[in-house]
Order: sequence, then structure tokens, then C-alpha cells
Amino acid sequence: MIYTLLNWDGTISQKIILGCILLIVLVFSLSIHELMHGYVAYKLGDDTAKLQGRLTFNPLAHLDPVGTLMMLIAGFGWAKPVPVNYGRLTRYKNRYISIRLVSIAGVTSNFLVAVVSYILSNAVYLIGIKTVSAFYAPSLDAAVSPGSAIISVIFYLFYFFYNTNLMLMAFNLLPIPPLDGYHFAETFLPYKWKQKISGYERNIGYILLILIVVGNLSGFNILGTIISVIEIPFKFIIETPIDALTKAIFKIL
Repeated sequence: MIYTLLNWDGTISQKIILGCILLIVLVFSLSIHELMHGYVAYKLGDDTAKLQGRLTFNPLAHLDPVGTLMMLIAGFGWAKPVPVNYGRLTRYKNRYISIRLVSIAGVTSNFLVAVVSYILSNAVYLIGIKTVSAFYAPSLDAAVSPGSAIISVIFYLFYFFYNTNLMLMAFNLLPIPPLDGYHFAETFLPYKWKQKISGYERNIGYILLILIVVGNLSGFNILGTIISVIEIPFKFIIETPIDALTKAIFKIL
């Protein structure tokens, strides 16, 4: 994030505002993701996360020191994984059903946050057209219009919530350990396969981390390209109806 801001052609005040927006978005998006893992596990019979104080929106309960540092340096980080005792998931006789539900809880929450954020960003954009100018364009330049800058801060907050949660969802859908997509997929794998893959899980995690850092800092982002492709159908599902509604409201205004 620091690297991106330093290379962004904006004033110092604009960079500070944008940096605060990005930090808020990343911190709360990751916290919501982990909270939902713990909440679903709790509803399915495991109160481990609840006993450890992880069923909260307070980001301090979820942030990982190294993951937070990576947010600042590379613009991408992680929170402390919520502990789940699979043996206590007793809601369903088939324990794999519970594991799958816990696994997809995080990406589902990211998708829902993305939907709500996109709706709100469009609503704020319409407010800008109505109150600032018919030619309103989001800008953090307060010198142009303080009112426009305030509306733009709110717009960008929701805009980045949308994009960040969509990216987190797509990233975690990858069937690669230690991501949620893998934990869902492994419930269908033979036991000996799972044992073999688990032995490489930490190394695979390091490889993913290297790909993220190198990709963000070099601009040659293979992982980012894959994530962008995964995002395409979800963007279509979210944006198509909301954009159509926004255009209809715009014509009325």
C-alpha cells in the first residue's frame, strides 16, 4: 500500500486520505471474513472462537502483526485465522457438511459486503450528481470543492470496500492450501491425499506470499491475473442489475 501511494500522482493530503481509506477497508474486510468463519462454526456447535473473543467486529481481535505489516508494505495482508475445532461441529451428522459451511463462510461474507458496498457507492455517486454537479466525478481534491471532496471520500470508501472484498473472495476461492477454497475441496479428497498435501501446506503458503509481494511490487502479477479472471462472473452478477437500476434512477433525477 505504501509503495502504491508513493507512486500515485496525488498531493500529500490526498495520499494520506486515500491511505486511511485503504487501511480501514483492508482491516475491516479481513476482520469480517474471519468473524464469519467463527460465527458459522459457533452456530454449528463449536464455541472455540467465541471463547477466545473472536466473535467481534473489533479488528484488534483479528489482526495478525505480520499480516498487518504486509498490508502496509504490499497492500495485501491477512488476519489471524479463527480457530475451529472440527470435532465439535455437531449440527449435522455428516461432519463434512459443517466443514464446507465454515469454509465458505468467509468468502460468502466478502461477496455480501461487496454487493452492499457497490449499491452504496452507486447511491453516493447519485448524491454527488444531485448535490454537487450533473457532471460530478469523484475527486479527493478539496481545493476544487470541499463538498465534492467529502462525498468523494465516502464514495471511495465504498468503492474500495467493493473491490477489496471481491478480490478477497476470489483469492480465497482458489483451491490451494491454506485458502478457504482448498479447505472446502479437501472434504472430497481421499484421506491419504489430504495427509500428503497437508505436509506441504506451510511451504505453499510461503509461495503464495512471495507471489503476492513480488507481483504487487513488480507489476508482473500472475496471481492477480488469475484472481481477476475469477472475479469476472461475480462482477457481472453484481454490477449488471445495480448499474441498470442506477441508470434508471439517473434518468429520473
